[in-house]
Amino acid sequence: MQCEICGTEVSDKPRKVVIDGSELQVCNNCARFGEVADKFSPVPRKVVPKERVFRAPPKPRPRRDVYREMPELVPEYGQIVKVARERMGLTPEKLGIKIKEKASLIRKIERHDIVPEDSVRIKLERELNVKLTDKVGDEEWKSNRGGRGLTLGDIASIKKR
Repeated sequence: MQCEICGTEVSDKPRKVVIDGSELQVCNNCARFGEVADKFSPVPRKVVPKERVFRAPPKPRPRRDVYREMPELVPEYGQIVKVARERMGLTPEKLGIKIKEKASLIRKIERHDIVPEDSVRIKLERELNVKLTDKVGDEEWKSNRGGRGLTLGDIASIKKR
């Protein structure tokens, strides 16, 4: 066997030394450059894992559906705004000044061209003393197919060509 440092042939038993963190087999002359390695290398102990107790995962709490509790805009909101405005004797311009919105916005709401944002809806409800929202019902949607269950075709509006 050869010395791993100088390369000379080692006639007797090579010595194990640690040089710069590496364990090398060297001759007696080169053994002075390192520290003699222990005869017994440290053997890592096997860590016996503790017995694990199986716990069932906690049941997920039912999530609260925020959309179910949100009020929904009534379908005839434009007509309600127009009738209430005319009943109070206001023009779209005067109503717009009162609620600090443009008259064109009020006209578009009355024509159902746009859906009012929540801030505008609240201003209109307060000024005209009307209610433009309705609580979403908890009723289940009924399919016209009988007992086959709900399908995507029941929900989606299909455009005929």
